[in-house]
Amino acid sequence: MDVLAKIIRTYDVVAIQEIRDKDQTALPKLVNLTNTNDSDYVYIASERLGRTTNKEQYAYIYNNQTVKLNGTPHIYPEPNGTDPFHREPYIASFAAVNGSFDVTLLVIHTDPDEATEEINALDVVVKYTQNKYPDEQDFIVMGDLNADCSYFDEDSNCTICGGDYYWCINNSVDTTTSATNCTYDRVIITTPMVTDYTGISSVFRYDPIYNLTVNETQAVSDHYPVYAEFWTNHDNDSGM
Repeated sequence: MDVLAKIIRTYDVVAIQEIRDKDQTALPKLVNLTNTNDSDYVYIASERLGRTTNKEQYAYIYNNQTVKLNGTPHIYPEPNGTDPFHREPYIASFAAVNGSFDVTLLVIHTDPDEATEEINALDVVVKYTQNKYPDEQDFIVMGDLNADCSYFDEDSNCTICGGDYYWCINNSVDTTTSATNCTYDRVIITTPMVTDYTGISSVFRYDPIYNLTVNETQAVSDHYPVYAEFWTNHDNDSGM
């Protein structure tokens, strides 16, 4: 957990997935550990989600000194009679404390057995969010989309792969800490947001930075964090 806290302190907003502890203590412990150096990170978390008894939560941990929460976070409301996601996306809007940048985030952990179907359903979620926040132009879909290897054809013409979107984490990046070479994790932005994007994005390979062995690295996670950086003073939309 010490390594996770160090990673979190590297960024302004971090999306966390696969929170499974029923007693709801792991996330507060992680945030408290993140703040042991006088940082001021806070978190918001979704309800537990899933079609089976093995449910997961999403969370956003953000630096309260640089980022503020806009509005009320919520789970994507699937239309009546539909069930496209095992775990519906968790939607939250943030703004820079200093600067004009604001954005709405949609974090999703797709089910690997239905990754293609769930990825193709994300365009509808983005359109729902655009209708809900008509003054906002900047939207980011992020998370473990299982968007590669046996789960998804990364060269396919999916609904979220077209001109309305830019994939900051492209197909050449290996996001796993194991011997596999797969780009499961993604950061996808809507095209109006490209002007806010610095062009800097990648995986955060924490093992050489913190001098971890292979076993220590995989004990932290079987995935590397993915990240993208954005200008805080280039945003021209009217915001929330």
